[in-house]
Amino acid sequence: MLICRLLLMIAGIACLIVPALAVTEQEATRMARQGDFAQAAEAYRSLLTQNPHSIRLRLALADALAKDLQWDNAIAEYQAALRTSPNNVEALRGIGKIRRWQGHIAQSKKAYLRAQERAADDPEPVLGLAAAQVLDHDFAEARQLYDRAAQRWPRDGDVRQAAYDFARQTNPRVYLFYEDDLSFTTKQAGFAVPFLSREEIGLDYQREESFLSDARTRTYVRTDHKLLYTHFFGFNHTVDASVRQSRYSYDQPVTAFSAIDRFVEYRVRYTVPIVPEHIVAVRYTARPTTLKTSGQDFLSHKIEAEITSQWSPRFQTLLGTGWLRDLDANATSTSDMTNNTLAKAGFQAVLSSRWQISAKYITNPDLDNTVNSTRLLQADYGYNDVYSALARIRYDDYKQGANQIAYYLGVRIVPNSHLWSEVGAKYVKRGSNNGTYPLVSLVWRF
Repeated sequence: MLICRLLLMIAGIACLIVPALAVTEQEATRMARQGDFAQAAEAYRSLLTQNPHSIRLRLALADALAKDLQWDNAIAEYQAALRTSPNNVEALRGIGKIRRWQGHIAQSKKAYLRAQERAADDPEPVLGLAAAQVLDHDFAEARQLYDRAAQRWPRDGDVRQAAYDFARQTNPRVYLFYEDDLSFTTKQAGFAVPFLSREEIGLDYQREESFLSDARTRTYVRTDHKLLYTHFFGFNHTVDASVRQSRYSYDQPVTAFSAIDRFVEYRVRYTVPIVPEHIVAVRYTARPTTLKTSGQDFLSHKIEAEITSQWSPRFQTLLGTGWLRDLDANATSTSDMTNNTLAKAGFQAVLSSRWQISAKYITNPDLDNTVNSTRLLQADYGYNDVYSALARIRYDDYKQGANQIAYYLGVRIVPNSHLWSEVGAKYVKRGSNNGTYPLVSLVWRF
């Protein structure tokens, strides 16, 4: 009789445990759907300790870890799934996706090719491989893959959408930008055209009005025409070159010797990854300049070097230095040149699936030699794939006149692969003056 009672108690406990486990897995799935990826990963991990041979649970854990930006842990779980199930296509796709996010393009392609060999009827490995080629800026190979997928799976919605989005990246784009504050009003327009497999060329027009610090009285208008060219060697590996012609017009007669009449700016920048997580960029700028009052010429130089480091999926840093040789603001002859050491520092931190913050400090951010340094602090909130909000504080330390601080609130709207847009307003204070001014930025891909 006692044995029977014990058996009944054990059976009752088992009946309670099985539903509890099922509820826990359902809760984990619900957490993942709601974007609580860290909690979902913990729930799946707990379930996996009770059922360590479940491929389904291990893949769900890996997926939650990947979306929580725990990429190394996610890859470890995918690899554990492959040890149990060597032909598991979902695990191979997961590894390919994470390696692509990390910038390890060769490893990403390898994983997608393995998945493609094991699931010839599955379009996802082909789309993943094409996305890796796009990131590596091999548009010719990517186009072949998308065309092949469209022919093989003509009715698949994901295939059609991926091919359509890729076409937007290879088509020309136009952009407009407008910003106003107490110191400058900037109007900009341009277009860029990708061509061949790894080239891009563009034209840019900009009109900038400068104002006095003590009152919003215009001092000059500068108009720029710029030609840009970029060659893409691969992921984060580029060479950029540009030529800019600028002319100044003044509202009042000019007496300062250092006032500029016109210049031509030549700029080249080379960017190369030491490893995918650490990217070095070097830029040289030369600017032959003609002065307004004397008609004399001088040549300014700027050399910059910086390294961007992705220490983890959540944290990135920027460190840079440089040298600027330019005409002194109080010069009385073209031999009055100054040499300045440049510095740049910044970081970007992902706080959650929706929040991220960034900050940047730059000395002598332009070659007009008017600003000592600029400080930026920004917070971004992603509401969904279409809408995001941002808040920014900018402080400009001017060499002459009062400094300026601006508080900006804006919203970004990206409804599809055609349109990228940002609109916002900023409250600006400089000296005794203040006001609220707009910012609008639009990019349209044909």
